[in-house]
Amino acid sequence: MIDKDSVYFSLSGDIPVGGPSTWHIIDWDQRRVVSVTMDGEQDDESLAIEHFSRHSDRISLDIHRIYISHDGEMISTYTDSKNEPTCCVHYPPLHDACLPEGVQTVRRDKLEELERLGPDADLVAYSPCIEEPVKKYAQMSWKGMNLWMRLPRYLNIIPFDQVVVDELEGRVVGFTCDYVPGGNLEENKSRVFKLKWLKQLIRVVDDLNLELYHAIDFNFAARINCPSPGESESYVEDRNDVKGVIFTTYEIITQDDSLQSVPHEDQNLGNLGSKWVKHLEVKLDHQVESYQLVLKEWRERREGDFHSGNVLRPIEWPAMPKPPQKTISLKTVQGQTTSVIVDNWYERRQDVRDRGDKVLNWERPPQG
Repeated sequence: MIDKDSVYFSLSGDIPVGGPSTWHIIDWDQRRVVSVTMDGEQDDESLAIEHFSRHSDRISLDIHRIYISHDGEMISTYTDSKNEPTCCVHYPPLHDACLPEGVQTVRRDKLEELERLGPDADLVAYSPCIEEPVKKYAQMSWKGMNLWMRLPRYLNIIPFDQVVVDELEGRVVGFTCDYVPGGNLEENKSRVFKLKWLKQLIRVVDDLNLELYHAIDFNFAARINCPSPGESESYVEDRNDVKGVIFTTYEIITQDDSLQSVPHEDQNLGNLGSKWVKHLEVKLDHQVESYQLVLKEWRERREGDFHSGNVLRPIEWPAMPKPPQKTISLKTVQGQTTSVIVDNWYERRQDVRDRGDKVLNWERPPQG
């Protein structure tokens, strides 16, 4: 089940002077977009999400826009295509993924959904077998997918499984990995946070940072000090993995997440203090000082020459392929019309249908 705080997200809004206001809300549970219109100038999407969440399970898939009263009741619904806000995104052809030898593919319609784990991850089964991999979607995970499928087998990294292609043109829409149940420490505070787990995490981060060419930042799947053209995220020193591991360990032990509101460039490890006070609900198998000592020794070791070691396992992966381009018309401040060529990463689903092309649909019924 998707966490209730993650089910709804606002893509954008239209707030004319005097209203009415319209917010375009994505429902990750049903994988659909609905426009929510309300009277007045609603500068924040939270009210639209609150009202929409009350009605979402009862809104049929052919409804694209709803009009909500000031007390949250539906006044009217709209099914005409001009009100459909859903867009089709560009999915790269399979040959552009340059799959390594041995990596297999599976069609999306051959996967059976078992559970919805998050906004972009489902627990699925391969029909007709009972194996349970997790499926993630490729549009936001291109680099992570390509790096993961090229990694050598690690004891403490869940294995990559298969690339998922659509049933229309065989384009890459996601990937699967093995599923290991167990939740996380945030959901289950009664679980013991073992010191050996921290050491395992450190070992994996060192391998990814120091042994793979060009050195990999685990947080961004980015090449450290060697950016590649066309990559959206790049390595950011203020968000490096060493810093991330130390802050995360501190938060697990103390349950103090106040530093998350501080900009990354202003987060200082010195702000954590020398004495970490364990939260009463947190369980450890060693004294807090043992965790701090492991982190201190690791940090000092990593402050040495970053590239002093030999690169043993070079890894490269293709950049996200560019979509076809299109020409759009824009009006300047002076009211003149000008044409601009842009990458066609997404376009309205109705426009795709109007020109006779096929559409890959993602909608599904609400999970009971």
